[in-house]
Amino acid sequence: MRTLFSVLLDITTLPALTFLLLNKLIPESRTPAVKMAESQIEPPCKLHRLFRVYDPEVVAVMTILLGLFQVLLGFPAYYMSINIKLLHVCPVFVGAVYVAGGSFAMACIRIPSRKLVKSCLYASVFGLLVGLSAIFVYAYAIYDMKSVIFCEPEEFSHDCTPYGVFEYFNAFSALLLIYDMGALILQGLLLFSARKGLKTN
Repeated sequence: MRTLFSVLLDITTLPALTFLLLNKLIPESRTPAVKMAESQIEPPCKLHRLFRVYDPEVVAVMTILLGLFQVLLGFPAYYMSINIKLLHVCPVFVGAVYVAGGSFAMACIRIPSRKLVKSCLYASVFGLLVGLSAIFVYAYAIYDMKSVIFCEPEEFSHDCTPYGVFEYFNAFSALLLIYDMGALILQGLLLFSARKGLKTN
């Protein structure tokens, strides 16, 4: 003879068994609200650490600083340019692109998001293309100094360039080239970090 307790146990477990059976038979339908909640639970996409000593935040800050240095060097380039009249446009534009790329990387670190990581990836690709173009411009500015006519030490004319200005401009162009190559390497690191982050997340 069944006791009262066993009857109550059957009554309470029957709805649970029915619910489990219906869950197996009826396909799961997710509402937009459920999908949004599940997407929020997913781990955020962020920049990947390429190796142990690699810190994306430090790389982003250094990229911004090297970009700012190039922007600032664009102002003296306006007065110092000897063989290329619009040379000052190159460091200003390239520096602004590097600053934008580093800023996107900082945004990815502060607010991890797949959309921001994609923006960082595109900005890094554009920065690499612009940086490579700038290397050719600076290298040409240094190489083309052979065609510049220099003044003798005792004479001064508007048709020739003093030799001291030539040496100063040569060092200035080499400095721009070094800054650009450094920022180019950092942009490459950010590019691989963003690409790896999109793949792993």
